[in-house]
Amino acid sequence: MNERLVHRGPDDAGLITSGAVSLGARRLSIIDVGGGRQPVANEDETVHAVLNGEIYNHPELQERLGRNGHMLRSHCDTEVLVHLYEELGTDLVHALEGMYAFAIWDQRRSRLLLARDRFGEKPLFWMREGRELRFASELTALLAGAATRPQVDPAALDAVFVYGYLPGPRAMVDGVRQLEPGSTLVFSGGNVEVSSYWSLPRSPAAASESDRDLKSETIALLRKSVASRLLSDVPVGVLLSGGLDSSLVAALAVDESAHRIRTFSVGYGDATVDETDKARAVAGRLGSEHHELRLTDVQLADLAPRLLGGLDQPIADQALVAMHAVCELAAGHVKVVVGGEGADELFGGYPRYRWVARAAELGEAVPDPIARASAGVFAHLPGQARRLADVIRPQSTHERHLDWVTAGRRSWRHELYGERLMPLADSSALEDELQSLIGTRDGDVARALMQLDQRHWLPHDVLAKADRAGMLASVEVRTPFLDRGLAEFASGIPTARHLRGGGKSLLRAALAEAAPSLQAPPKTAFRVPAAGWLRGPLRPCLTETIEDGRLFTDRWFDRDATRRLADRHFAGEVDATATLWPVLTLGLWFERFAQASTTSE
Repeated sequence: MNERLVHRGPDDAGLITSGAVSLGARRLSIIDVGGGRQPVANEDETVHAVLNGEIYNHPELQERLGRNGHMLRSHCDTEVLVHLYEELGTDLVHALEGMYAFAIWDQRRSRLLLARDRFGEKPLFWMREGRELRFASELTALLAGAATRPQVDPAALDAVFVYGYLPGPRAMVDGVRQLEPGSTLVFSGGNVEVSSYWSLPRSPAAASESDRDLKSETIALLRKSVASRLLSDVPVGVLLSGGLDSSLVAALAVDESAHRIRTFSVGYGDATVDETDKARAVAGRLGSEHHELRLTDVQLADLAPRLLGGLDQPIADQALVAMHAVCELAAGHVKVVVGGEGADELFGGYPRYRWVARAAELGEAVPDPIARASAGVFAHLPGQARRLADVIRPQSTHERHLDWVTAGRRSWRHELYGERLMPLADSSALEDELQSLIGTRDGDVARALMQLDQRHWLPHDVLAKADRAGMLASVEVRTPFLDRGLAEFASGIPTARHLRGGGKSLLRAALAEAAPSLQAPPKTAFRVPAAGWLRGPLRPCLTETIEDGRLFTDRWFDRDATRRLADRHFAGEVDATATLWPVLTLGLWFERFAQASTTSE
C-alpha cells in the first residue's frame, strides 16, 4: 500500500505495527526536513500518528504543548497531533488549521481516529473487510491492501460521466467510501462511527459593515492566510494564470515572503485560450522569478494519457491536464506551490450564480407555454443568444444547474451507454441528490448554488484536481482562500454583496488596494483547447479507447454510438468535447483498473 503512494512522498517512507494496527506513511519533506519522519509517537509510544498534508498553525501549537509539559522531539507539524490528542482526544480537530488527512492510533484504548480537513483538500478512503478497517490517501493504495477483488460501482461510472467527477462519500469501487470533508471516523471494538465536526454557516450576517471595512477585513484575513501557506523549510512558488485570484495571491505572497517568489504558468498553441501573456505581465510588475511552459502537441500526446490513466479516481476536468503540466514545471524548482482554488465558490465568482437566479425569477413571471416557445426561437440563434434559450426554458433550478455545469451530458446517456450502464440512463438519482443539496432559503437561489458548490463541486472536482495534479508531480498545492477564518467571513456576507459588479467584488477591491499596479481582469474560466486536442494529438488515444478499450468491450459504453459522435467531432461537424472528454477519462481509468483487478486475482 505504501509503495503505491511514492509520488505523494518520494523523500522517505515509514512503517510501524503497534498492537492491532499497522500505519504507513510516505513523506514529501517540507517541514523539519531532517527530523520529521513518520509515523510519530508520544513520549511513552502509546499514541502514534501519520499525516498527509500540513498543519499551518503548528508553531503556535508546539509552543502551547511545550508550556503544558509535553516533550517534542522535532519541529515537524505531524508531532503536534499525538500530544494534542492526549489533551483533547477527538476534539483536537477544532484546534487545527490546515489541509490534512491523518490517522491516530491510541493503543491504550484500542481506538483508531481518522480525520479529514474542513474543505477536503486532502483525500481519505476507507473500507471494512470483516472486523478489519483499511484506509489510504488514494483508492489505488487502499485496493493494494484489500483481500477481495474490487468491483466497479456502476452508479459511480454514471456519476463521473454526468458530473465529470465523483461526489463523496461514494468511491469508484463497491464497499469503499470517501471520508467527507470536515469529518472524523472512530474505529473501536469493531465499530465505525463517522461524525461531522465543521461546516460553513448557512445564513449570512446582517450587512452592517461598510464597503471599506469589508475590503480591509478581506485583505487582512487573506494576507494572514497567504503568510501561513508560505511556511516551509523548502522553496515555495505560486501558480499564476494572470487572473484575479492567482494575481491577488501572488501579490500578497511577494509582500509576505522574505525571498523572491517564483511564479509558474502554462500556455498552449491556441491563442484564444492562452493567457501566458497576462501571467508574464503580472509577474513582471510583481518582480517574481517567472517560469512558463508552452504545451506542444508532442508533449500533450504523452502527458494526457499518462495522467488520466494514472488517476486513482477519474476526474474529467479538462483543466487537470494543464494544472498537472504546470506542477511538473514547478517540480523542477520547488516542492510547494500556492494556488487560487476556492475563490469562486466563496466569493461568488461563477456567472451561473447570477444567470440561474435570473432564470428562476423568469420562471415565476412567465407562463410555461410562452417560455417554452421563446426558448425554441432563441435556440436557433447564433452565438451567445443561445444561452438565452437555457435561461428562458421552463426547468427546475436543480435540473437547470446540472445541465449548465455538465453541458447537458445526462441527455446523452440513452445514446452512449452500453447494456451494463443502460439501466441507469433513466435514473433521477443525480437530480434528486442536487435537489436535496440546493435547499433554497428565502428565495436566494444564488446563495444556495454557492453553498452547493462549496459542498459538492469544490471538494470533489476543484480540490481533487489540485491534489492529484500536484501530488502526481510530487508537488504540494496549498490554497489560501480556504483558510477557516476567511471562509467563515466570506460566508457571512450577503450574496448580493459578493455578486455586485459581476461577482467577486470584494476580491477585486482587495486587489485594487493591495496591488494597485495590477488591474483586475474580467472573469474568464481557466480554459484549455480541448476540442483541438481531441481532433489532433489525442485523436489516436481516443480512437484506441473506443475501438479496443475495456470500457467498451465490457459493454459499459456503446462503441458504435460513441464512434459516430467522435467521427462528427473529428470532422468539425460538432464540438462534442464536453461529452467525449469524460468518455476518454473513464476509458483510460478503466483500463488501469481492469488490469489491476486481473493482477490481484
